Amino acid sequence: MDPLFEYRDRGILCHHSLDLRPEPENFQIHAHETPEVYCFLSGRGSFLVEGTHYPLLPGDILLMRPSETHRMMISPDEPYERIAIHFPASLFDALDPARSLMRPFLNRPLGVGNRYAAADYPALHPLIRHLTPNRLQIISRLMRLLTEFLAVEGKSPDANRGGDFPPTLVRYVNEHLSQELSLKGIGDAFGRSSSQISRIFRQATGTSLWEYVMIKRLLSAREMLQRGESASHACLASGFRDYSAFYRAYLRRFGHPPGADKEN
Repeated sequence: MDPLFEYRDRGILCHHSLDLRPEPENFQIHAHETPEVYCFLSGRGSFLVEGTHYPLLPGDILLMRPSETHRMMISPDEPYERIAIHFPASLFDALDPARSLMRPFLNRPLGVGNRYAAADYPALHPLIRHLTPNRLQIISRLMRLLTEFLAVEGKSPDANRGGDFPPTLVRYVNEHLSQELSLKGIGDAFGRSSSQISRIFRQATGTSLWEYVMIKRLLSAREMLQRGESASHACLASGFRDYSAFYRAYLRRFGHPPGADKEN
């Protein structure tokens, strides 16, 4: 990745990046702890978001809520350019204490209504296309974008997606993260075999069921720790049954033990 610019300060991360020869294996499933506004500028690819497949065209914008897993499926044949803004959900609390601006992120099912296609919303693209590493400009443009998203909330053609089986399967897993999960148990719930569930889930998310569950449980545990919950409570409440396994997984993912996040 060649960053054309990167701005990082007081909870905001904004980057404009270009890969002249993108390598698909470098783009793995991930999730963020903060909301993200992403704009696809060039390339040939699509996004997998929580079981929903979004083909992308230049100028398309996607919203990702905290902990919403996504993966870029990029072709190596064309340069890949994008802009992304990550910001705290509390950024505009002084002006918007009810967090109405967060509704387009949160007031929808996982993996539904993420995309704002450039063809349907041509006015949105210019607000993000020419950003510079300037905090005032980033915040002012971001607020205008969030206001526009709120004005068209629920009206995107993508807002009614999610009735197909893959997104339903992903939502089922999310609803049972704190419980015992097995391929057989999930298969029994939907009348499908374990191998079918495994294959459909990988196609829907770009990763295995277990890697997905691990990402979600660790992010959930970290959120609890940052709210002041004990590490043992976060371990059990997020779906782990063994504290040693939880400790090792947490350290491997975040680079520090669970207690460090509770202290901070």
